[in-house]
Amino acid sequence: MLPKLFQTTSVRLAALGLGLASASAAVVFAVIYYGTLGTMRATLDADIANEISEILIAGPMTPRSIVIAGVRAALAQHPANIFFLLDDAGGRKIAGNLRLAMPRPGWHTLAAPPGQVFAPHTHVLRGRAVPVAGGDRLFVAADATMLDELNELIRRSFMIGFGITLAIGLAAGIGFGRRALARVEAVSAASREIMAGDFTRRIPHSGSGDEFDHLAASINAMLARIEQLMANIRAVGDEIAHDLRSPLARLRESLELSLRAADPAVMRATMEDAIGQVDAALGLSAAILRLAQIESGARRASFTRIDFSLLLEEIAETYETVAEDAGGRFTATIEPGLILTGDAALLNQMVANLIENAIRHGGEGPAIVLAAARVGRDIEVTVTDDGPGISAERHALALRRFGRLDASRATDGHGLGLPLAAAIAALHDATLTLSAERDDPVRPGLRVALRFANPSPR
Repeated sequence: MLPKLFQTTSVRLAALGLGLASASAAVVFAVIYYGTLGTMRATLDADIANEISEILIAGPMTPRSIVIAGVRAALAQHPANIFFLLDDAGGRKIAGNLRLAMPRPGWHTLAAPPGQVFAPHTHVLRGRAVPVAGGDRLFVAADATMLDELNELIRRSFMIGFGITLAIGLAAGIGFGRRALARVEAVSAASREIMAGDFTRRIPHSGSGDEFDHLAASINAMLARIEQLMANIRAVGDEIAHDLRSPLARLRESLELSLRAADPAVMRATMEDAIGQVDAALGLSAAILRLAQIESGARRASFTRIDFSLLLEEIAETYETVAEDAGGRFTATIEPGLILTGDAALLNQMVANLIENAIRHGGEGPAIVLAAARVGRDIEVTVTDDGPGISAERHALALRRFGRLDASRATDGHGLGLPLAAAIAALHDATLTLSAERDDPVRPGLRVALRFANPSPR
């Protein structure tokens, strides 16, 4: 099995890049090699062909005497880098300045034997052998030593350059692979600690801003959310235990009294009280399940186009009487024609929860206002009261599940009203914020604002 380093994506990508670079270098080498040497060889071949045509003025049937005269004339006219050899059918030299065995007809590149030369500074010949009348043979060649040296120079340069490229590519691939492997190992180590229960652990950043840092930032945000959810789960567990302890304790007490009671009327009363405690526990369970269903997003499938203004007007008509019965005042200012897409039943429950919360906690004779209007492309709905309000530092607690501001739990409810409203708002891509309604230290009031961003029908 390959070492872990060579199994990393970085090394594999580096190897792929190196392969592509090598292939590109080979193509460039081939173009340079065959382009340069091919041009020089073609020039030499053309010169040799011209020499042969000047000697064999009548082609292969040129008489021997004319061929010999042509060879001697060429030797007298050309410098020492052009070579000639004319021999007979028996291999005996007739004319020329070369001493070698006549090659077979055709083009040849001949290298001198080790330690020998064809002429001073001439180690390689490029020539052509042609048959002549009477069984004679003519070989005309040119000095190709420079061509051979250039061939060797290009080949050696390519091998050196390719070797350097290969070494640099391998070194870079191994370096990148080690760095990537170190980052992955850091993520793995952090993951193991998180799986062991340390939800405060985070993926380290290198500070380079690369894709690993972007991934680490996303994972850390997810871990922060998981940590928050785990904290909420622990808190919710504690809150449920506290909220269920009282009804269960009273239920047990009622059942014990029922067992000891001889009077049917007393027994009936204790049983009715027990049923009330069971109903309270069932109500709490139903509220938790409903909140979980909303937060899961399952209700999005039932979204339809809604006349939100009409829905709010119907809610306002209902709660105007409820507020008056509780000794308060309720007014509504609703802009007509507010349209959005959502679940009408959930939106009704959300606004109803906010109004009931204001009636219940708005103090003596609260003045409650429901307002809805378009703000730019958004829709904003507010429910305000002039009661004691909630201090800014306790807003987060108020929006948390079971986040009851009454630590003694003397008041009715389970602390799910505002969290349920916030969950419904989030399901509809809206935001819920809390703030003071006015600058009054005694009765600052509470302003709950819902902002539906660009609520065009889906």
